[in-house]
Amino acid sequence: MTSSTKLASLRSMVLPLIISTVVLTGCAGGPAPTLYLLEPVVDEQPPRRLTEGQDVGLSVVKVPGYADDKPIASRVSGTRVAINADHQWAESPDAAITRLLANRIRAYAGGNVLIEPWPRGFEPQARVEFDFDKLLRNERGGAEVSGQLRLISGDGKSVLEVKNFQVFHESGGLNHQDFFVALSRAISDIARLATVTLQQQAVPN
Repeated sequence: MTSSTKLASLRSMVLPLIISTVVLTGCAGGPAPTLYLLEPVVDEQPPRRLTEGQDVGLSVVKVPGYADDKPIASRVSGTRVAINADHQWAESPDAAITRLLANRIRAYAGGNVLIEPWPRGFEPQARVEFDFDKLLRNERGGAEVSGQLRLISGDGKSVLEVKNFQVFHESGGLNHQDFFVALSRAISDIARLATVTLQQQAVPN
């Protein structure tokens, strides 16, 4: 077999492989997932200022392992949880929840509420940490959240208060967008709890 014959034979073998690879890759792609933002609820009443302004430092929240990725985790029955890759958070859940908590605490408490890492020169009067042990869309499309908040002195040396929270908010329907509205309301409730805790404590610098 001559060199040109060998080359032609090789091309006839490789070309179908390339075409097959392209076709398989295209079929495996599928439609892009629907993404959802977690934002303040627009119909919520204007927040009543609960404290005089304090500078508060906020750590990035911790969420359960099943909820630390973008696909939405839903309770389907009992203790069964399903992960839906077709409907996802627009950003990582911990970042989205932390940002909304900062927004709501700032609205309720006044003052500066900054998320770690803080800029140089920022010396908070208090620090707040949140650990979520439950973060689920329930069978009716609502939000189930629970966990713990810790109020810490501004210098980080003393734990001033530890409170558990458990919040349920039903949604207007089974649409995943309804879940994010319900979750936003739940986060607002948790932010109010944190603000009241700040108010009740004489927080040293």
